[in-house]
Amino acid sequence: MSFSQWSLLTAQDEAPATSEVIVSGPKVGTAITPIHCVGSGREFDVAEKLGTAPGAILFIHELTRNTAPVINGLDQLASDHSIHGFRTYTIMLGADRTAGEDQTKRVNGSLKLRNPIVLGLDGSEGPGNYALNRNAALTLIFCKDGKVLRSEALTDTGPNDVPKIRQWVEEIAGPLPKGRRALLAALPTDGPALREFAVDRALEVQRLEGKLKRLQENNRNRSGRAMNRRPERPKANADKSADETKATEKPKRQGKPPEDSKLNALLRSFIRKTNDEAKADEVYARITKRAGESDALKGEAIEMFKLMLSFRDRYGIEHAQKLAEGFLKEHAK
Repeated sequence: MSFSQWSLLTAQDEAPATSEVIVSGPKVGTAITPIHCVGSGREFDVAEKLGTAPGAILFIHELTRNTAPVINGLDQLASDHSIHGFRTYTIMLGADRTAGEDQTKRVNGSLKLRNPIVLGLDGSEGPGNYALNRNAALTLIFCKDGKVLRSEALTDTGPNDVPKIRQWVEEIAGPLPKGRRALLAALPTDGPALREFAVDRALEVQRLEGKLKRLQENNRNRSGRAMNRRPERPKANADKSADETKATEKPKRQGKPPEDSKLNALLRSFIRKTNDEAKADEVYARITKRAGESDALKGEAIEMFKLMLSFRDRYGIEHAQKLAEGFLKEHAK
């Protein structure tokens, strides 16, 4: 499964940025408390693993192609700043453990992260005392000495957020050393820590060499196919059976994203595949209340539900899709 299959909106459907300020994560100075997770078949506590080291905890509320660059970017920053002892944990939130473990396995296989995503065991809301907001796409928490230094809710996020995250990392871990002397001065003096850093760097070199080898092989294969390619006589669509034609057709897009910022945020929350029926009912009630404020907003709700139902494999659980169908049946002409 390619990562683009988890996209909430196609490129031409990107929703306008919401003006609503969303707060997510514990307050500055709060002590880091247990976060129960599972990764590679083993359960562990993220807070215990971090200890007093500088680090970051990234909670994934939405897994989309907009959040992927941030996940990748933080993973790279953790690798770059590991010389300072900086560590990160990226945690997928979900209600069902079996489904969540399957999903994290697929995503890790696709993203090839240095620090693979782990599954949170505290449900889709995350640890109760972390005050996570499900309307955020990602919640990023920085910590040091066992306490929270910064909590950020990322909503309409993407590659443009990575430089800002780099700045936050450097505020906590310090800038990367430049030059031989600075690098030698920054290296860990503790034997096990130095060994771990050296192993991480060696693995990074191996990963880059493997990536370069794959790129070279792909280029050679493309060159070979181009030389051996012969013109083929185009086949008429009439040669295809009706079932074959239907199987290759893309879903017909209908509707459009709402321009209203509140409906936009509610739509993103409503179409999450990690929702349960109770959450879908809750968000649907908020959507209908907002849509009832004016005919214009009702029209935007109609169009956004049409868009959602155009891509049933991507948008919303089955219960949410039935609610959307009911709304259209009642309000759409």
